Amino acid sequence: MNRGSLVVFLLLILLVGCGGANEDSDAAEQFITEKGYTIVKKEKEAYEYTLTKSQLTEMPYIQYWSVQSEAPDAYIGKQIRTSKFIVNHHPLDELSDQDKKQTVIYVMESGDDVIGGYSIPDYQELHMGWVYSIDGETLEEMTGMSYPGWLEEWNKAYK
Repeated sequence: MNRGSLVVFLLLILLVGCGGANEDSDAAEQFITEKGYTIVKKEKEAYEYTLTKSQLTEMPYIQYWSVQSEAPDAYIGKQIRTSKFIVNHHPLDELSDQDKKQTVIYVMESGDDVIGGYSIPDYQELHMGWVYSIDGETLEEMTGMSYPGWLEEWNKAYK
């Protein structure tokens, strides 16, 4: 292979390699839009971590994983990427004290999989509390359990 062909080949490898990051973001975007939410702003990857079993009993990870539709077991030991989006046309937009009428969604991905995510109202000022499921459900609505009962079961599984 001559030098010019080698340079072109290396550039193609770099371009293909860079495309993977956009594909991850595209998968998260597609996940959100398929749910019927309109993306107002995309903030790309918010953070990345390797999930450990001990994190599942620590804040804030217990919140993030408590409102997923599938158990976190398959993702222990794997890299988790979380991307942040501001959306509208979401159920949390209509909360009585939510004046911005938009919602923050965090989409969690591992490898090529979109795991799910969680949401919070986009308040003007800081609010304390638990996160909602990607579709705005509370932990109690998702599980049918009270928080103390759910926490007892969760700790049996992950402590």
